[in-house]
Amino acid sequence: MVVITTPPNTHYDLAKLCLKARKHILVEKPFVSRLEDADHLMRLASDVGRLVCVYQNRRFDSDFLTVQKLVQDGAFGRIHEIDTHFDYYRPESAESWRGQLSTTDGGGALFDLGSHLIDQAYTLFGLPSSVYGRLLNQKRGCLYLMHHDSVHAQLNYADGMIVNIRISDMSVESPQRRFWIRGTKASYKKDGMDPQEAQLESGLLPTSSNFGIERAGSEGRLVIVRKDGTIEELSHPSVRSQNYGALYQGFAEAVWSGNEDMVPVSALQAREVLRIWESVYASAKVDQVVKL
Repeated sequence: MVVITTPPNTHYDLAKLCLKARKHILVEKPFVSRLEDADHLMRLASDVGRLVCVYQNRRFDSDFLTVQKLVQDGAFGRIHEIDTHFDYYRPESAESWRGQLSTTDGGGALFDLGSHLIDQAYTLFGLPSSVYGRLLNQKRGCLYLMHHDSVHAQLNYADGMIVNIRISDMSVESPQRRFWIRGTKASYKKDGMDPQEAQLESGLLPTSSNFGIERAGSEGRLVIVRKDGTIEELSHPSVRSQNYGALYQGFAEAVWSGNEDMVPVSALQAREVLRIWESVYASAKVDQVVKL
């Protein structure tokens, strides 16, 4: 198996080489930057009998797992609007590929952080019926397709639900908003990020007993409508994260068994996320709603 963790504009060529060498591959998100590249890699993987997994680690965040459980339990009733954020205060442009690659090469906030938020929305609700997007450079104060640091995207679903994707590098806030979900029976707000990334950067190992555990006081707030019609606000602790190693473990089990259905994040799922991404980008170019 080969793990590809290079800049996104190299993913397609490297993945193609690895598959031709008959290797299973785990590719960092975003999978590739064009739908036709995703389709070609999927056909090639099928031809050589190898598996492809995409590293969408944010499916294993504690805040997302909490939202997923609330949705599955029907806690919100009919959901009418979701705000999902990745906001930071980073006034200086990144000197890495994240700040240098153009949007069409896999750079910019939509491809980088947007891949996570779109993937989470797709995991929960599938493909939207239409999208609307705006890409901005907030550091410069302008619309900027090719080198944007901010995303405002709206995913519209057939039942009327709206998922708002919000990404900013110029958000002066602490803690930053992560989720705000509103439904007919409840709403949920969550601030702050899943702790795993910061813990890894600090040197904490995934095998540590406190890895993935949020600090006290960072719980989300769940507001519910009681049977008598009154409103009650509750502290709602997050589900403990499965930790990012679960993705590797899941892919290893898929490889050992040869069962493509066991791949945690399949190439097909990544392709559908890319389809949403391309539609948001197309919308931003013409400033119009784009149907999927």
